[in-house]
Amino acid sequence: MWVVVLGGIAQNLVPYTSDMAVVQRYMAVSDTTRARKAIWTNAVAVLPASLLFFGVGTALFVFYANNPGRLDPTFKTDAIFPLFIARELPIGIGGLVVAGIFAAAQSTISTSINSMSTALVTDFVRPLDWIRTERGYLRLARILTVALGVFGVLLALLFASSDIKSLWDQFMKILGLFGGSMCGLFCLGIFTTRTNGRGAIIGALAGAVGLFLIQRYTDVHLLLYALVGIGGCCVAGYLASFAFAPMKKSIAGLTIHTLGESADRSETCVKE
Repeated sequence: MWVVVLGGIAQNLVPYTSDMAVVQRYMAVSDTTRARKAIWTNAVAVLPASLLFFGVGTALFVFYANNPGRLDPTFKTDAIFPLFIARELPIGIGGLVVAGIFAAAQSTISTSINSMSTALVTDFVRPLDWIRTERGYLRLARILTVALGVFGVLLALLFASSDIKSLWDQFMKILGLFGGSMCGLFCLGIFTTRTNGRGAIIGALAGAVGLFLIQRYTDVHLLLYALVGIGGCCVAGYLASFAFAPMKKSIAGLTIHTLGESADRSETCVKE
């Protein structure tokens, strides 16, 4: 039970802090109140959606447990649902289900690709000042969108042709390695005031390396990978920060400990 609870909290914390496909939902609103509503709406909607998804998996398990002859033993775990759609659902209904899956996947993938191209242009290309016009940045973003889409298709073909028993297991490993460190960086920035840039980078690297070793040489359950990645990054990053001088820049309003300072400064400015 605790593996599921703690692992589930960490897995959901990763996209809520570092996944642009989720973050943009509450960053695109006009104020904090609407951002809270967006977060809570998404959190509430996840509950019935999760019950539906895991319910489908449970139903498939029960169906093939009672009808083992209908299951192709050469199929991978990820192919069981498409196999059920193709062989068991009536013609027409199966097509509607496939169309719904493609529509949902397309919306999610397009959001992620758009977010990645935007992040690359805004955070990496624009600071270098290589392009002089906004139209040039837009054109580059479109090119990156196409390139990332092609890369995603090639990666999907690689996963489909490789000897992977469950794509979900691989997803959990990748989520822990990269998402855990990203979420750890956000947690360090939000919940601590002593962490500095160098310490945070060391923490991210240490968390990823530590989780890789745990994945390779231990039997820790995959549901805990995200939790281990976040915890390793936070602990290593916070301790490593003491090896460097504290930051001199003001962090008023940037952490939960300095939110009041930001409000006090705003009130003082208004009075003046």
